[in-house]
Amino acid sequence: MELAPWNLKSIAMPLDFSLLTGQVRALGASLRASHDQRISRIEWACEQLHAQADRWEHWCQQVREKHARAPWLLACPAEPLDVVRDLPRCPQSYGLAASDGSQIDLDRHGPAECYLVNIGLVLLRYGEDAGARLWTEPRLYYEEKDLVLVDDRGRRYAVEGPLVHATRDVAEGQMLAAIARELPPSLPRLALQDGTLIRWPFHGFDPFVRDHYLKGYLEALDHLQMAGIPLASYISRPRAPEVTGLVRLFADPELERAGSYAEADPCQGLIDQLIFNALLRPGQRGPLFMSMSRINVEHYDAHQIHFFYLNTGRELARVEVPRWVAAEPALVDLVHALIYDQCQRGAGYPVALARAHEQAVVRETDRRTFRLLLESTLLHARLSTAGSLKQASKERTIV
Repeated sequence: MELAPWNLKSIAMPLDFSLLTGQVRALGASLRASHDQRISRIEWACEQLHAQADRWEHWCQQVREKHARAPWLLACPAEPLDVVRDLPRCPQSYGLAASDGSQIDLDRHGPAECYLVNIGLVLLRYGEDAGARLWTEPRLYYEEKDLVLVDDRGRRYAVEGPLVHATRDVAEGQMLAAIARELPPSLPRLALQDGTLIRWPFHGFDPFVRDHYLKGYLEALDHLQMAGIPLASYISRPRAPEVTGLVRLFADPELERAGSYAEADPCQGLIDQLIFNALLRPGQRGPLFMSMSRINVEHYDAHQIHFFYLNTGRELARVEVPRWVAAEPALVDLVHALIYDQCQRGAGYPVALARAHEQAVVRETDRRTFRLLLESTLLHARLSTAGSLKQASKERTIV
């Protein structure tokens, strides 16, 4: 008896929720069991911050001496640990610049070697001369210098994957610095980015590649500093454990148990967000800290990134600023007030960043249109549009 051929469309199976139900219930039970323990740990961490509040300079020195040996991240306090700042008065008129970006990565199996970076840009003015400007700056990278970095010894580094993302990071910072200087100097001004100002991924690059990208990014910060425009970044739902690491240091100042805490870790399951959720009311910010991440300490110099936690009323956010902003209380107050105001205007998230993201995002339809445009251009130039056989195989459903 001859069997009918398989219908490939019938092979795909939906998610089997009957197999998941028991696992989800087990997850709920596990979370419930750990909840009370987490609450007690949060209370203990808050008590430690209050107990050590006046010794913040001592702990600053301890962190600087021991951060390289500690197996966890540490925050270096820049003011007393029990500081709580109420919401400063927001100026009626101010200007704000924001940027965000997305990309179409280089596809080695596509018809041409290139990648695209799209930067969404926003300029907002509030007050008597209110106005808004929203636009995008797309750039296609295809020249040899865009695709390969070459160091002094002739070593070549293909710009793909993480390096395309690094190119985007630098472009976001440079364009933000450029448009922020268009804001009227007579207004209080702020340049705002989404996510961290610490370029964590750069630390894993070869030193030549790291320095190449970091130089471009820090130059953008130089321009903002020279223009007297404070820079800040907003991190929604932060997961950082740096202040938690400082509390852990309180309990083990000589790092005697470092690396062997297991169940005895007094801060097990804690992140900074949980601690400051318990300490801050809506509108308030906590004390300033400096991040002791290696790339920040070793390479940011005058721009070393500091941070504080801010209760926006809808969430607990981490706000980062460079050292030259952190050193000026009036600038920190301005950052505090303007970001809080932006969150109220944006239903809990800074409205300028939301609009910048909308401008920047490259949707799937955009990706398809870009590929068609690329293929059409190659055909017009009488060049092959064929990708690799691997790419072709992805576009066919065969077994």
